[in-house]
Amino acid sequence: MVLIENLIYCTKTFLMSSKFSLILFAICQSFVVSGQYVEKIWLDKNDPVYGYYTLVKPSSGRIQGALILLDGFGGTADGFMAETRIHNVAWANDILTVGVATNTRLYADQSIIALLNQVSANLITTYGLRKDQFAIGGMSAGGTIALRYAELCKEKPAQFPIEPKAVFVIDSPVDLIGLYELSEREIKKNYSGWWIDESKMIIERFKKELGDKKTDVSRYNEVSPFWKDKEGMGNEQYLKDVAVRAYHDADVSWFIQNRRRSLYETNMLNASELINRLVLMGNNQAEFMMSKVQGKRSNGTRHPHSWNIADETELVQWLKEKLHFYPGHLAVQYEYSAPENWAKELIMFPMEFAPSISYKGFEELRFAPGWSKATSNEKWAYSLLWWLDGSYSFSEKKLKEDLEAYFSGLTRNTAVASKLDMTLYKPAAVQVKKSNTASGDKETYTATANIFDSFVDKKMLTLHFKIHVKDCPQAGKTILLIAAAASQYNDPVWQSLDKINSEFKCGK
Repeated sequence: MVLIENLIYCTKTFLMSSKFSLILFAICQSFVVSGQYVEKIWLDKNDPVYGYYTLVKPSSGRIQGALILLDGFGGTADGFMAETRIHNVAWANDILTVGVATNTRLYADQSIIALLNQVSANLITTYGLRKDQFAIGGMSAGGTIALRYAELCKEKPAQFPIEPKAVFVIDSPVDLIGLYELSEREIKKNYSGWWIDESKMIIERFKKELGDKKTDVSRYNEVSPFWKDKEGMGNEQYLKDVAVRAYHDADVSWFIQNRRRSLYETNMLNASELINRLVLMGNNQAEFMMSKVQGKRSNGTRHPHSWNIADETELVQWLKEKLHFYPGHLAVQYEYSAPENWAKELIMFPMEFAPSISYKGFEELRFAPGWSKATSNEKWAYSLLWWLDGSYSFSEKKLKEDLEAYFSGLTRNTAVASKLDMTLYKPAAVQVKKSNTASGDKETYTATANIFDSFVDKKMLTLHFKIHVKDCPQAGKTILLIAAAASQYNDPVWQSLDKINSEFKCGK
């Protein structure tokens, strides 16, 4: 089931693309065989609730950020996975998903703070993440905890291992005194339902753990993300520079008809006030998100208090933006232009179809319009930019190995996905020769490759290459510009490919 869900999300992204990308299609198909696994990382095997956290590692093998998720009251470290596909989308988008149990906690007490610190520190040590490569969010009480934890990370950075760049809550009570008062109104109204018992439990817990809401205000303020009646700025001040979202099912008619609740008995009233104050404070990254769908549990029950009110695909794209995903924020940019009607694509290393190419960085591609047309002189004509993090040296032998791994994996994956006759398939065979160094290059090579054309003709094909190892002034970077086409070098398509190379600029 997980594999099917991942393919659906990848295919959805593929179909939404403005350009038809055959390379992306091959990667999507490879998800079917790569799989997705939920790992349990034990901290204390004597504690079956808080003694472990869960991990879903991204399919690419490259972790560009970590998302810590907390479920609502009674939640385990993996229970949320039945209610949302956030982890599925994150898996396909270079984000490590981390599940932490909330169990019976209503707010961020010292024990859950210590657990989140331990988990975060483990992630930094294990995966080499920076403090600012984290986001955190949750549903219901999990969101309340996540929001307060994000505030504390900003308030006392020396005492916390991470500095979340984004935090979101899904129908969470952000004002604990407000939750106390909401619960009092529910009991007084006494409209029959399970929520009466829930309201009584909340008040009893608050009285026992935090005291009276009037005389022990400081204790409530210590653990509450927000207090709307506080004079001056409260804990929300620490979110001034953090991206914040509050998701709510704003179907007021449903609340009135089915729960006899006005806005005063919902979590969205105080959440909207919190977001508004953040905006007034100058935080242009604070958003109140009204759900586009009805809240529903995985069993189909209508329930506004549900994970599904957050659009998983849109949420993950928002997280990618806030976590400043590479390569969108390169310290030194470059100019890599092609004719306007050439398609574009970007793939991160390591690649699904060629994991043995162990570079770190990315590949940016430009496809000629006739790339996939059997009778076009532009067949298989495209340009590949390899932007590599690190200083690498190349030789005829090394380039031969890389290109054979690349085109063998690419064409084989596509052949398998297209259910072609695999007796026709042959791995790529590449010949590379060093040539005279072209202007702007450190080294220049030519190459030919005999490949199985699993995209167009479904038979063996010879490709021709020009490989430019670029002279880039940025230290610690290696850049290759690889031009390829089925046509010989005297074909007009090579004029376009050569122009792409000559106009490339590194460090503009």
